[in-house]
Amino acid sequence: MQSIDEIAQHLKTISSHLSIFEDASTRERPAKRRAMEAVKRETLHVKDRDDASTAAIALLKSQRDSMFMCSNSAIENVREQTVDILKSKLTPGKIPVKTGELFMDVMEVAGNDPYSEIQKQCAILVLLYAKDQPKSVDYACEKMVRLIMPMLLHKHAAVRVKGIKAMEAVLIVSPKGLHLLFEYNEQLDRQPVVPSLIYDNSALVRDNLFIVLGSLLCSWGPRDRYQYGERILPIILSGTLDDLPSVQSTCKASLSNVGRSCTQDLLDADILKEKPADDKQVITTGLKHLVHMCYDHSVVYMLQGITDFITVKQETGLDSLKLFLGYASADDLVKSIKKLVHYLFIAFANHTEPTTEHKIYEILELILHQLPSPEIYLDALLPRFESKSLTTETNGYPGNVTARVVLAFLKHFVKTVTMTDSIRKRILASIDRPYLCEYIDKVKVDDLRADLA
Repeated sequence: MQSIDEIAQHLKTISSHLSIFEDASTRERPAKRRAMEAVKRETLHVKDRDDASTAAIALLKSQRDSMFMCSNSAIENVREQTVDILKSKLTPGKIPVKTGELFMDVMEVAGNDPYSEIQKQCAILVLLYAKDQPKSVDYACEKMVRLIMPMLLHKHAAVRVKGIKAMEAVLIVSPKGLHLLFEYNEQLDRQPVVPSLIYDNSALVRDNLFIVLGSLLCSWGPRDRYQYGERILPIILSGTLDDLPSVQSTCKASLSNVGRSCTQDLLDADILKEKPADDKQVITTGLKHLVHMCYDHSVVYMLQGITDFITVKQETGLDSLKLFLGYASADDLVKSIKKLVHYLFIAFANHTEPTTEHKIYEILELILHQLPSPEIYLDALLPRFESKSLTTETNGYPGNVTARVVLAFLKHFVKTVTMTDSIRKRILASIDRPYLCEYIDKVKVDDLRADLA
């Protein structure tokens, strides 16, 4: 073990080497490279002490301004070595507030560095910092999430993967900053970060995204799982529809693990008395519980997705919604039926591909089979045929468009459900209104009337 005097001498030596970096330019590259290597050697002596943690903090405290200065050097190697030195100085245990600020300031600078290798090193530093300083991360969670965003948006897939790992490390400690990854940035005119990664051109990025999101849901306690799961669940569902079978498999495995965790929550809360014998039933039970707990926010998010003007995104949204509603309870469907019909109406009114129309009909069929009564669906649909609705264009569309979509939905409805006298009379009363001829071809109305006969 080294004496206090020896440590003081190390600090003095380090300070003398760091003084060259007061000049942040690219001048004297060889001298600055040698100085940085010397600083790294001197810091290794601290690591050998029995009280390495205390000594490391003392070193960082005394050299705080110099280290931050190095992180802004015009020389790439100096910036990279600065991050590397900070990585070596991380040890478990409480650190002073100012030292924590140094780490975050350097990580913020490195996270925006134009040199990709430095951003990769920064991601590793974030991961180590989150592991060793969870209280500091929890306190500054939103700041930590903001500083990893540039890595998640980087042009190189390898950096984005590292960024996803850093994101996981931060959010496992504290999910309070998760919302920043799902919000549109007005200042930068930037789409939400995590939803955009669903369509990343790198399969490796998508694969890691779904693994990490599933891991987060499983790692959090029940309170955070259901509070923050409402944002993550739609993303994982969309991953099961990925173009690559390998990514689909990854995502389905993540979703299965989440389902098992949620079933365990039900057992721990004594809501479920015994675990289902079949693993598929375990997964389904858990996912139904998760969908119920996250329904209100998740369904709004997913419904907004089905109105996207980009066909591939709209169809992915429709497929994801179908999966989601497959786990929904009848009560949740009933309370949201007007909202469901409204967004499906918009999607149908704007669709351009026959495949999109088919997907919308599949969702309508799913909803109809799960509702306690098909008349609940008519309660949401038929008011759109009212004269006031058509003339004032309350749906946001011309009356002829509204009438066309409602008629198409009714024709599908008639083919899907078992007809009763009550249902038949309601539909006939709705389509027999004289003013409808102003908005829709009488032949089409007669076709529906024939289907009802």
